[in-house]
Amino acid sequence: LGIPVSGTHSHAFVQSYGGLDDLPDDTKVGDVDIKEAALHWRRVLGYDDHRVHDGELAAFVAYALAFPRGFVALVDTYSTLETGLKNFVCVALALADAGFQALGVRIDSGDLAYLSRQARLLFDTLAADHQAPCLKAVKIVASNDINESVLLSLKEQNHAVDVFGIGTHLVTCQAQPALGCVYKLVEIDNRPCIKLSNDIHKTTIPGAKTPFRLVSRD
Repeated sequence: LGIPVSGTHSHAFVQSYGGLDDLPDDTKVGDVDIKEAALHWRRVLGYDDHRVHDGELAAFVAYALAFPRGFVALVDTYSTLETGLKNFVCVALALADAGFQALGVRIDSGDLAYLSRQARLLFDTLAADHQAPCLKAVKIVASNDINESVLLSLKEQNHAVDVFGIGTHLVTCQAQPALGCVYKLVEIDNRPCIKLSNDIHKTTIPGAKTPFRLVSRD
């Protein structure tokens, strides 16, 4: 249908990487070694500590190698603020070194409004401090059983989300998961019938109906 495919990976994908040794020997995109560039940026940004998960970094590098033009990282497998966003930034900057724009991050748990604001603050700050416009362009995606109530709540909390991933509640409405239907007679033997009720919406319109669909103004 000509619709470009976009998406991200699973938590299981991140968990499947125990460390940087799980990466293949060749981690180059073009002339840039994404793994080495990401480690370089991790040192520059001061993220070289035990709290930043090496396995998560490896997973992000692997995903960037497979989809350098469609890199959207799921950042809440372990800790969004302590490790997820930090690892994402390192790989996003490494991709920029190779001439590619990271598309975004997905947050799938926690306080979505707060985490989205913190993510945007981090991206904007690093973009200014390191002349990295690629981070200004990064989108923040929120998911996790989002429905209309969550959307309203996030709006009231001044979220910084750019994209909402709505799945479960797009398929079925949580508030009314079944289509309510009732059976009433409106005509029998060419004689109209009516059902009366104190509830006006339960009163039927008598007589047989001819259903039709309006396709367009014509």
